[in-house]
Amino acid sequence: MLGAREKGCATRLSMNRKLVMYASLGLLAALTSVLHRELHAQGGTAETVGFCKLVSQLDKYRENPVTVRVKVKLYRHVTLISDPLCPKQSLTLIADQTALQTNSVSHFYQFLAERRHTSKPIFATITGRLTNGDAGGFVLKRKVVFKLESVSEVSEGS
Repeated sequence: MLGAREKGCATRLSMNRKLVMYASLGLLAALTSVLHRELHAQGGTAETVGFCKLVSQLDKYRENPVTVRVKVKLYRHVTLISDPLCPKQSLTLIADQTALQTNSVSHFYQFLAERRHTSKPIFATITGRLTNGDAGGFVLKRKVVFKLESVSEVSEGS
């Protein structure tokens, strides 16, 4: 049987453990909040934007991650993205070299290749960044291109 002194020590030890645990949880919550703000400030979270707004405000979105729903048109030497709501606007789509290794992007390009000769429109929800029009040393005709980082959905329209 524990004496009064041992019981007191055990109670203080238990209270100290709880205090350390609560302090650790508080510190973890504060750290999580700071990291979330930092990631958002560094462009870690993609903003969902309409394509027409994106092309009308190129400087605002340049080098920031954005997610857009677009119509994709594959030509012999270029892939263009657009939106039927602003028909005279389009952007050249290029793939980020590291993104080509991901399943979503490789599946996207495989999907496009399989439907190269279809007359049905292809729509996709993609994430990437507006960047200067140079692709691995090749100067493109357009000053701004959309650098593809990931694909969340691709489908064939009717």
